[in-house]
Amino acid sequence: MSATPAKVKSLIDGLIQSVTGLTPQEDPENFNLCRDFALRNFRGYKFGRTNQFDVGSKLDGLEEKFRVFNRDDLADAFRSRLNELPSLTSGFTPEILSLFLSLSDRPLQNSDISDLELLVKPDAPREFTWEDIIADDPMEGEIWKDVDFGAESSDEWSDDGYTRPRSRDEFVESLRNEAEDRRRKALGAGSGDSDYKASGVEGFIVQGDEKGLELLKKAQYWREKVLPIGREIDVSLASGGVNNISLISEIQAMREVIFMLLGYPCLLFHRKPNDATILVDTDDTTKRFALSHASLPAFRAILSWYADKGTNINVIRTFTRSEISVTDFPEHQTFVASVCDKLAVLDQHLIKLEELLLVGNKGLDQIVSLLALQGELEPFLTPFDLLSDIIAELLKTGKPPADLALQHLGSLFQLSCRLQSIGDQISFKFITDIFFNCLQTYLRPIHRWMESGELREDDEVFLISKNRSDEEVELGGLWNDQYSLRKDASGVLKAPVFVHAAATRIFITGKSVVFLKRLLERDIPSCALPLQPQPVSAVDINLSTVCGNGEYLAPFSDMFAAAFDKWINDRHHSVSSRLRDILYQDCGLRKSLDAIECIYLCKNGHLFDTFSQAMFEKVDKGVQTWGDRFLLTELLQGIYGGVGCVEVGRVRMRAKMEGTKSLRERRRTVKMWKGLELNYALPWPIMNVIRKESFEVYNNVFTFLLQIRRAKYMLERLTLLKEDFRILGESGEGAVYYSLRHRLLWFANIVYYYLTDLVLIPQTIHMRQEMARAVHVDGMIQAHNTYIQKIKDQCLLGAKLTPIHQAVTSILDISILFSDAHLAHSTALKTLDAPSASIHDISVFISSHTPRRHRRRQNQTGEPCDNYQSDSNSDSEDYEEDNFEGMNSYISFENEAYARQIGHISERFNTLLEFVRAGLRGVARAGVMPHLEVLAEDLEGPGRGGGARGE
Repeated sequence: MSATPAKVKSLIDGLIQSVTGLTPQEDPENFNLCRDFALRNFRGYKFGRTNQFDVGSKLDGLEEKFRVFNRDDLADAFRSRLNELPSLTSGFTPEILSLFLSLSDRPLQNSDISDLELLVKPDAPREFTWEDIIADDPMEGEIWKDVDFGAESSDEWSDDGYTRPRSRDEFVESLRNEAEDRRRKALGAGSGDSDYKASGVEGFIVQGDEKGLELLKKAQYWREKVLPIGREIDVSLASGGVNNISLISEIQAMREVIFMLLGYPCLLFHRKPNDATILVDTDDTTKRFALSHASLPAFRAILSWYADKGTNINVIRTFTRSEISVTDFPEHQTFVASVCDKLAVLDQHLIKLEELLLVGNKGLDQIVSLLALQGELEPFLTPFDLLSDIIAELLKTGKPPADLALQHLGSLFQLSCRLQSIGDQISFKFITDIFFNCLQTYLRPIHRWMESGELREDDEVFLISKNRSDEEVELGGLWNDQYSLRKDASGVLKAPVFVHAAATRIFITGKSVVFLKRLLERDIPSCALPLQPQPVSAVDINLSTVCGNGEYLAPFSDMFAAAFDKWINDRHHSVSSRLRDILYQDCGLRKSLDAIECIYLCKNGHLFDTFSQAMFEKVDKGVQTWGDRFLLTELLQGIYGGVGCVEVGRVRMRAKMEGTKSLRERRRTVKMWKGLELNYALPWPIMNVIRKESFEVYNNVFTFLLQIRRAKYMLERLTLLKEDFRILGESGEGAVYYSLRHRLLWFANIVYYYLTDLVLIPQTIHMRQEMARAVHVDGMIQAHNTYIQKIKDQCLLGAKLTPIHQAVTSILDISILFSDAHLAHSTALKTLDAPSASIHDISVFISSHTPRRHRRRQNQTGEPCDNYQSDSNSDSEDYEEDNFEGMNSYISFENEAYARQIGHISERFNTLLEFVRAGLRGVARAGVMPHLEVLAEDLEGPGRGGGARGE
């Protein structure tokens, strides 16, 4: 410090006198303490001066930066002011410039040259002087002439001290001097230190308001103690003593209450540390404060009531300032803002009450009472009690912010319904105001989703989530795979309770818009698409639209549901019906259903027979290429090419043969036809209605019908020749043969009739009717899925009906076994009876048609096995294990062996038939499918107890 210690000491003395008012004469002890303290701080100064060269280097670098970034205008203005700086410099110029550099915030980006114009002071208006007045109106004429009154007076008046009036020039000069003095004072011109010394420190001292200070001290009631005199000792206070008790007036207590409700600290109430609870410390309060005209219990009771209200208010205020209120979710932000608005209204009301306590009500006298204030505040504070309960519940849940963002909406809605039901209109209006403010924010993404099919990016709150992007999702799964309703782990929709009923419609409407956009991209006729979004409704959902003209007779939940449904349905019906019509008319849904019914469900029996017989003939002839996928596809396309609803280019078929069995072995069972896979490629819009999973059921139905057709084909081709009549009649086998063939045909026809006429046709008609009545795509999908499930169960393809289906398949295998046995027997008879047959031919035929198992025994023992009973028993055991798959279809042509084989087949057929009928009756009696009882009765067929049952 460059100043001398003596000068510093004198300056410090003056500073102490001006700040504290202490002087060395009046209070030397305190004055010296202040002086020593100041000197120690001055002497402890250890900071060096700012490096002026460093500051200059930084300023030059800043100018160069401006020019590098092509801000020459800014650099020129900066340099011109740096050049002017030396003329205005002072001892602390480097420090000031260093401070400016430290406070600067990106001067290159944030500086604008036009801002310098704001620093130019406007020209001061020109002062109106006497010269201007005289120049405008010169002082000429008789009236302005100087008059010498002394010339006409007597001599006795000349020496009486009378001053002669000033002349005009003197008057103008005096005015000019006064104006100059005023100008000099305004500019602060003076003699500097001489004026200061002349005026003294007293000119800077402001006199305090002693009267106001006394009033302020008197208002601090906690400093005024009860005096031990009779007039200030009340009966209510005498029992507890009056030591350290301060008497307060009701107006002072009311101000304390208002301070507490406004969230300010006060004496009568205190707050728990790290908590929002406001408490009245009963022991402390009753020992320190009292009302002179009220008992202590009464005083504590009313303060406790205010403390409870203040606790609820403080919970709300703490919530608005806490970290949980600062989120990125607009729904939660709106709730916090609405709560803050309600607090602002309460604060304004409390401030007005405080103003009335201070200044009165237009000069009118008023009664000040804590009870009156309680009655006036209770209607305002009761709704805040309810709101604090909602906020406290939010704070206790501990859920992530995304789950808390919508919890308040459900709580507000339920509370509104409860308040309306009990008739609390004040609280109902308070809560519904907050509810509808939050609802408007919540409805904006719903409106956007229903209008344009768009979602907010990274939205974790909205009830709909996007599972796959537009590039990842397949067009065939666009409707079901890209979007889904957001649900929690327990499967509950993450949305307010009042949205649950309409969530599906909201979801479907937005998906319909997305679907329409994709159709428009795929060149679907644009005339059938809504190119421009339609407004949902011009009326917002608020209290007036929900409750009408203030009519609260109906429950609030019902009125709100009606208004919300109307708001949703205005858009839902138009978009959903448009998409349904486009699927039917432009995308060919009806044509696709006809094609599926024709190909998979064999609606055209003639075409189905033509296709199946062509395959059966190839298989029976042993054509190894019968299952080539190109040949099968060509055959199918050639047969169904003339059907208008079938696009043959979409039809594909292939055969998947598993295992190493030969074609001769595989043809003996209908299970070989399960390897056929029929595929009809639908357009991608239709694939969203008829899901890919449905074709598995369609293929199973087609396979079941083909298996039945195979059994019928094998039975119907059996013909009786003249030799057959002779042999069967002689041996008595005719009754068994005819009975078994007839019952097998009856069984196949009844099952085929049941599947086609009693299941597929009526269920298909019902499905088409339901799809036509559906108002949206989800309804159509649900109708088709229900149809698929019904035909799966009623066609005996369900998982619980697998034993019955396997038994039916085994009976169909018996039909093939019976047909092969009879054909082998007939062929053997014709070969033996041929006149030209030689011994060699007969022996070759016998060796080729002898069962393998029989030949193996011959080879093992070296003797022919004539005991067919043992062979038959072995075959029966093999059938028990693998449902006739291991039984040889080529039966011995000997009459006795053939008769035994037919009898065994008939016995096995009766056993399986009884199992099927019993199973069908069991399912029917369980109440699942009662119509199966009729099928069980029809399968018995005519001629019960006939020859087919016994031998």
